[in-house]
Amino acid sequence: MDSNDLQRLADHLETCGLRVTVDDSAMRLNVTNPLNSRLTEEILAKGDQYVTGFDYAVGEHGHEQACAERIARMLAVGTPATAAPTGPANRLPAEARR
Repeated sequence: MDSNDLQRLADHLETCGLRVTVDDSAMRLNVTNPLNSRLTEEILAKGDQYVTGFDYAVGEHGHEQACAERIARMLAVGTPATAAPTGPANRLPAEARR
């Protein structure tokens, strides 16, 4: 795993709406929910795994998007895949007729 993989994970996390700081020299990301700065997580690259600062495995090399979705759920952010639909099916019947 190299800094390009770490940057790929950072890009997926930013797509989920998270704030990310990359430390290439330490192979570490600091990830924060922009709506609540207390919701933050340190993500380290160890071997072929991504782990939290508490050594909890959250993903593996080659699966950065799935890893980003796990981290987003940990930090209370909906991901594009889990976002509620915004079309007529998500509206109340009275709103759909307008």
